[in-house]
Amino acid sequence: MASDFHTHNTTRNNIPALISSEKILPDKLFSLQIHPWYLPEKYTPLSPEIKERLSAASALGEIGLDKIHGTNYQTQQKYLVELFKLASDCHKPVVLHIVKSYQELFDLLKPFDLKVMIHGFRSSPQLLQELWKRNITVSFHHRITKNDSLIKQLKNANGAFGFESDDFDDIFVEELISELSEKYKIPDLEKVTDQNFANFLEL
Repeated sequence: MASDFHTHNTTRNNIPALISSEKILPDKLFSLQIHPWYLPEKYTPLSPEIKERLSAASALGEIGLDKIHGTNYQTQQKYLVELFKLASDCHKPVVLHIVKSYQELFDLLKPFDLKVMIHGFRSSPQLLQELWKRNITVSFHHRITKNDSLIKQLKNANGAFGFESDDFDDIFVEELISELSEKYKIPDLEKVTDQNFANFLEL
């Protein structure tokens, strides 16, 4: 089925996909997006309606930390802690947008027992292994096709992973998986990622 682990496209219905959305999407798998780029400049308590929207969602996210874009970094950290509390209270997995903030993420996650996925990953094999050691699911950016050192980690992966189209309308996860599977001789890639997708969302 070639599951799409993170997308903003609401029109694709041919494969399972987790759609990142600020609104409730009836009859679709969606994650409630509270993006760190668009947080208010001053930290304020989360509104009650957020919890109501989250109850209809399959996950919370994307949420996260970004040292390059977005509002004040301390504000992002304060919000993220509150959102982790919310996800924990509502028993929802979390989809994360993380830019140059992995150590901060690890520190903030310590008090929580959450199921977590990093979206758009395209960093180093060393960081990938660190995420897997922490039982964090990794959703790869489509540019993984240009990163042999990352792709080599998939043949004997010791953690959960998948692929995503994000906000690229011309990226199709099924084509990406087919290309990687054929070029790098990775068996059962689609089957493995489908199972990881189902496990993450407890489908």
